[in-house]
Amino acid sequence: MKDEPDTTGKLRSLDINRIFDLLDDQPFPVDTDELCSTYDDVTVSYPGGGGDSLARVLRTSGRQTYETMDDLQLSILNGVQRNAVGRPRYSDRDPPVAGDEHDHQQSF
Repeated sequence: MKDEPDTTGKLRSLDINRIFDLLDDQPFPVDTDELCSTYDDVTVSYPGGGGDSLARVLRTSGRQTYETMDDLQLSILNGVQRNAVGRPRYSDRDPPVAGDEHDHQQSF
């Protein structure tokens, strides 16, 4: 089942953006082993295809204790594959072009 909790014992596959929704009610502090045990049936699916178990993603940072949701989210974002969070080295901000009509502020 995709993006839905599964009570049949099958793996749950969630988009990277939905993983944080799943963890919303997680009490803190919590350590890697507790999270891996609680969410052992969760697979993080990537927009470009493929995925990893949430346990594998969490274990890329080693064994940790997370004090806040921000700590946990950062660890997950650091642990997923590059194609999970957008195009590598891509920015939606173009650099200024010579002759551009806009007045660009410069710092010296």
